[in-house]
Amino acid sequence: MSFTLTTLRQAIQDYTENSEVTFKNNLDDFISASEDRIIQSINLEEFRKNATSALTSDDQFLACPNDYLSSFSLQITNGSNPDFVLQKDPNFLRTYVPNSATTGQPKYYARYDVSNFLLAPTPNSNYTVELHYYYRPTSLTASSITINFSSGGSSYNVGEIVTVVATGASATVKTISNTSITTTVPLNGTFSTGDTFLGSVSGTNVNLTSTGVSVDTTETWLSNNAPYVLLYGSLVEAYIFMKGEQDLQAQYEKRFVEGATRLKTLAEARENRDSYTQGLPTVPNT
Repeated sequence: MSFTLTTLRQAIQDYTENSEVTFKNNLDDFISASEDRIIQSINLEEFRKNATSALTSDDQFLACPNDYLSSFSLQITNGSNPDFVLQKDPNFLRTYVPNSATTGQPKYYARYDVSNFLLAPTPNSNYTVELHYYYRPTSLTASSITINFSSGGSSYNVGEIVTVVATGASATVKTISNTSITTTVPLNGTFSTGDTFLGSVSGTNVNLTSTGVSVDTTETWLSNNAPYVLLYGSLVEAYIFMKGEQDLQAQYEKRFVEGATRLKTLAEARENRDSYTQGLPTVPNT
């Protein structure tokens, strides 16, 4: 059992018996919220990767990757000697090195804000660092389909909405070329070969007939390996939105927690860490 965006949207509507327009317009938000809840509560090794960067001498900050969720480890290389930089609370760093002008090889780091890590002491050289971290995977809601044309695809603009003239099904353009465009997966219908698409470019209507349309086949790790956890989490969000029956919401919450717990147990069984290399946040001794 696995889900694409199309089949998961349909499953949510089937379980809730709701196909009202406003509800359908929020389906992707329910799915995204469920994904966020899973990945923020369970450290899955499938969502772990490395990023190499260089520190800047006399700069106490290091940029976070855009998809960063949490750290596994941060390693610094001084010549041929690698060392782990330990993750602490920002207050610990300020206590350890009150003066940011104090430089040396960094021993500690902390999440400073959404975009940056804070280092202590401030680097005295352009050290190479490797961040091993848990990242936010691409959402199932980012799935796309391709619409092919004989020509004229570049007449559309990225970000504009294209609509099937006959049915009103629509989607947002993501990329363009002369012979094709990719769009979000349509929410209010389907696209088919031979459909005529209406778009508006600088006030001028553009009508093109498709020569082929791809099918939504994209799956993610969660939709393939934890489909019911993703579904039940989405249903919890849906029932909150609908102000639905509390008994059903509680039932889906229970099923979500049970599935997430099994997933977490599996993830923890595969982990082989120690507190040194993991660099868990700690507070200074008093």
